[in-house]
Amino acid sequence: MIRLRQLGNTRYANTRGFTLVELLVVIAIIGILIALLLPAVQAAREAARRAQCQNNIRQVNIALQHYHEAWSIFPPGSVWHTDEASVDTLDEDHLHESWIITTLPFMENQPLFDAFDLEKPISHTNNARARKIEIPTLLCPTDGLNRRMFNGTAGTNSAGLGDQWARGNYAASAGLFKMEGDIADKFSNTWFTSPRTRGIMAANHSIGMAEIRDGSTNTILVAEIRSGYTEYDTRGTWAMAGAGASTLYDCGTLNGGYDAGPNAISTDTTTGPDQIRNCSQLLAAFTINGLDANKMGCATGPNARQTARSMHVGGVHVGLADGTTHWINDNIDSNIWNNLICSADGNTIPAGSF
Repeated sequence: MIRLRQLGNTRYANTRGFTLVELLVVIAIIGILIALLLPAVQAAREAARRAQCQNNIRQVNIALQHYHEAWSIFPPGSVWHTDEASVDTLDEDHLHESWIITTLPFMENQPLFDAFDLEKPISHTNNARARKIEIPTLLCPTDGLNRRMFNGTAGTNSAGLGDQWARGNYAASAGLFKMEGDIADKFSNTWFTSPRTRGIMAANHSIGMAEIRDGSTNTILVAEIRSGYTEYDTRGTWAMAGAGASTLYDCGTLNGGYDAGPNAISTDTTTGPDQIRNCSQLLAAFTINGLDANKMGCATGPNARQTARSMHVGGVHVGLADGTTHWINDNIDSNIWNNLICSADGNTIPAGSF
């Protein structure tokens, strides 16, 4: 019983405070509760980020569908001008608009499209202001690196690209072939015309719905891509056309490819997935094991190969040519993955296989 004593007109209670042991027990219990709740909070946040990323790729896909309605064809993955036939096919310094730039008017972004000087390569200073604009729809919130600009001058092999390029997390599907070839192949592109290897949007080439003979419900149009691991990593640069930056090339296992599915790891430093500019610099700084551990491995080569990647656990989102969005597991059967990339190989994809 608490006894009260009177002192003048003030009453005081004889109370006992917490002991140190009791306080420590309370703190420990609170700590345990926080530890138990934190994974659930983090999971809920990632679920919200993943849902936003899925919605973004759906919006990009809708814009591509509107482009197709207007022109009866999808946009090319990247553009070279025919008067630049002497330019090396892998020279991103001389690439013009990416498929994203071409699609901007259908993303309700006509002013940004108008800001580009498409008579000049996108690396030209005339396009410096436009290419650094961040487009929220292109940014997957799970990718914590997509707010860092690409800066070509930080790379050993990219000074000609210039600095301040905004990032993006969605790339067009070109097909099961590298972004390379002789000068004539740049414009005729026999790899793209082959039903065995073609996707939908490649360099100076694309197709419409009528040519997607495997069915629009079985063909990848666009997929997730990670933004660069460093400021000199070209991957996930929306205004830059070409493999790695905004287009997926040779992203399967056909023709000697090394991408058995999304988030493929490197088999070695020369022939593995993601042959991109400045890969030698990345390997020197982080090693192949360090890059693979972060699902961002790459291989030295002709800047011509890129697979789908994301920071989600276990897979990536893809947008199919019919306008729908799907989740593809990292462990998808490599043959099914190849068939999803090709638009006219004639192979059947079993129901429920992805």
